[in-house]
Amino acid sequence: PELQGMLELDRDLFQKVIKLPAIRIDAKDCNIFRKKLQNVLLNRPRLKNIVPDPDVNCRTKKIIVLRPGATLSDDEKAFVKSRGGLSVNHEMTLGYSYWTSEQILREVLPPEITDVPSGFETIGHIAHVNLRDNQLKFKNIIGQVIMDKNSPQIKTVVNKTNTIDDTFRFFKMEVIAGENNLQTSIIQNGITYEFDFSKVYWNSRLQAEHDRLVDSFSSSDVICDMFAGVGPFAIPAAKKGCFVYANDLNPSSFKALEHNAKTNQVADRIKAFNLDGREFVMQVTENTLKENNKMFNHVVMNLPATALQFLDVFKGLFSGYEDKFISSLSGSTLINLPSVHCYCFSKDENPMMDAQKQAEKVLGASLEGICKVYHVRNVAPKKQMMCVSFKLPSSVAF
Repeated sequence: PELQGMLELDRDLFQKVIKLPAIRIDAKDCNIFRKKLQNVLLNRPRLKNIVPDPDVNCRTKKIIVLRPGATLSDDEKAFVKSRGGLSVNHEMTLGYSYWTSEQILREVLPPEITDVPSGFETIGHIAHVNLRDNQLKFKNIIGQVIMDKNSPQIKTVVNKTNTIDDTFRFFKMEVIAGENNLQTSIIQNGITYEFDFSKVYWNSRLQAEHDRLVDSFSSSDVICDMFAGVGPFAIPAAKKGCFVYANDLNPSSFKALEHNAKTNQVADRIKAFNLDGREFVMQVTENTLKENNKMFNHVVMNLPATALQFLDVFKGLFSGYEDKFISSLSGSTLINLPSVHCYCFSKDENPMMDAQKQAEKVLGASLEGICKVYHVRNVAPKKQMMCVSFKLPSSVAF
């Protein structure tokens, strides 16, 4: 049947009958035949090479299936004859359940769509795909096939639209298959995160980066998480023993952050805020200095599209409080300023140098010798996500 261009999934149309050489044998001889004919047996994933005999009059028989075009050697022929084996043709029907999602979609999508969607991000029971414009016409069948082939874990498939929420910077999405339920739960490193995926930002591909940065913290550190989301930095840091000031402007992220802190039993080590990033940093700084609490050691700025713009909040942030940051050790004067970890994007041929220069431009100060730049991931061709980590220069802070 013609499958190309199908817009509504008809699973019954994905039937293919293949004819294979086979041998009818006594059921009791299965093991010896399998061993003797191992070089010519059918050897394909998910297909059995010993099956019941379809002839109801041969209940004591089995069919041993050979690979397509298999030819027996003289020794193998002699063995088959000696055991009473009989050469037959065997028909095998491969249905919808046999084919992979990629194989099915290659049959459905027109030839001009060369990039068949196969990969997706998993968020609990949700599969998240990013379809190209030329695939959108087939979005429902793509979603249904992905859900079928990843059942029972996947119950909902969503596609990210091109619309970005201007205020909270998360992508809007549409359900293209399954339940219209985007409230989900995932577990990473023993930590449970619960949130509505349609209302917050989450990226499972950043787990390694979350781990890397949190591993660099000491258990006694105080962390200032400016764009905390639902807590992928804040909660692991609090689990480690850190105290975390965690902020997000998005009310849905803020509520999920507070809920996740309680669920993971770290609510006593996380103080959550629902403020603009600059206002949050200034408020935490003012309250900390006034109350003589321990100043934060690290600032995490994970909003790569715009985080660099927020670096200006550090200009003169500690002005007038120089004495709070100066200590003496063995006759040397130390200035104990926090480390900043700012995420950004770069399309430059030298993304590490470019990321540093972008940060320096906003700060109005050189980071040469006090800065480390990390490559986080490839976002798209010629677009890299980077992390610029540096000790806040005193020339900026005061």
